[in-house]
This record gives sequence, C-alpha cells and structure tokens, in this order.
Amino acid sequence: MVISINTAEKADLLLLPGINLSEAEAIIRERDRVSGFTSRDEFMSYVAGLDVQPHFYTQIERTIKVEPIASNSARFIDF
Repeated sequence: MVISINTAEKADLLLLPGINLSEAEAIIRERDRVSGFTSRDEFMSYVAGLDVQPHFYTQIERTIKVEPIASNSARFIDF
C-alpha cells in the first residue's frame, strides 16, 4: 500500500502508521495551506512536528509518495 500524500483523503491518511484523526486533519490543513507538499522530505519534516512517535517515521516514509497536485487552470497569454 502506497499513499499519495497530496491527494489522500482523511481515511487514507489514517492508514499511515501512528497517524490518528487529529494528525490526519492537521496534515490536510497543512497540505491545503502550502498547496501540496513538494517533496517527501517536506512532508516528513511536517510529520516530525506532530506528535508522531519516532519509530513510525521510517514506516510512514516507506508507505508514501509525493506527486505534484495537478492544476485544472492554465494561463494563456496572447502577445
């Protein structure tokens, strides 16, 4: 099981080792605030600030992927 952090629903985040409901909600708030995590390191740095036990870090790191959020908008400039 690999979870895409930038598109995961709350229920998906709860499948991550050591992540509870309040942490899943915090991850979604932060993801929305920064318009998606840009790297695994950025996400793991954020998780380190939560109350997740250190022994879960490597387990979480193995079960996530970070893909850019696709935007449905585009700019067209006509010169």
